[in-house]
Amino acid sequence: MKNILLIGCGHMGGSLMSGWSKSKNYNISVIDKKKYAILKNRNRHKKIKFFKSINDIKDQNNFDFIIFATRPLELTNVFKELKNVNFNKSSIAISVIAGKKTEIFKNNLLNINKIVRVMPNMPALIGEGVHCIYTNKSINKKEIKEINKLFSLSGKTLFFNNETYIDKATAVSGSGPGFIFQLIDIMEKSTINLGFNKNTAKILINETFRGSLNLLNSNNVSAEKMVATVATRGGTTEAGIKKMKINKVDKIFNQVFKAAYQRAKQQGKGK
Repeated sequence: MKNILLIGCGHMGGSLMSGWSKSKNYNISVIDKKKYAILKNRNRHKKIKFFKSINDIKDQNNFDFIIFATRPLELTNVFKELKNVNFNKSSIAISVIAGKKTEIFKNNLLNINKIVRVMPNMPALIGEGVHCIYTNKSINKKEIKEINKLFSLSGKTLFFNNETYIDKATAVSGSGPGFIFQLIDIMEKSTINLGFNKNTAKILINETFRGSLNLLNSNNVSAEKMVATVATRGGTTEAGIKKMKINKVDKIFNQVFKAAYQRAKQQGKGK
């Protein structure tokens, strides 16, 4: 049985907590001062312990995993609260906070050398997330398996041997759901402009997205080849894709990812 301390329980922390609570392999303790009462009431039938502060926890050095899931701007205050906490040397600190590098945690946590950085995404809420993971050199192979097991409960895992890829993954898979939701919203509104009602437009776009992705995954071919297959010469799809090329949609998405990546790097600055 592994002991988890989750610090911060917003959308991402809450989705991870939900997945872990379904497993018998973990004891979960949560610190969230602002949402303490709401979380305790909402999860009263689950075996999860909730606290307002680290000072309310007696066995502070009894955690296998210390998960940081606060907002980036809140991390400084979290470190202040944990300043005198002497964690167990075997404890693993795991950050799911965008932009914050492993070095920051090593510099601000007593006794902690084992540090992991994870970038999950919103589909983890339904167990279909993708978790991009970087572990520092203090993490051994057995611990990597445990980390993989921990995050596999809420989706797929991808491990990287260079931390810079976590910021890049933040721009793609971390922010990606937001870009996809934006694209779906645009397509729904464009469908309404063609004369369909709102409900019909939603069904048409959502099911087209769902079916297309399932088809792509079932065929074991690239998206580029699927475009060539569906865009027959002189057809309606070709006409639409030509308009996408004229408006340089590919360059727009390059700019979108670069903007998100730059922001992820900016969030990582500071102590």
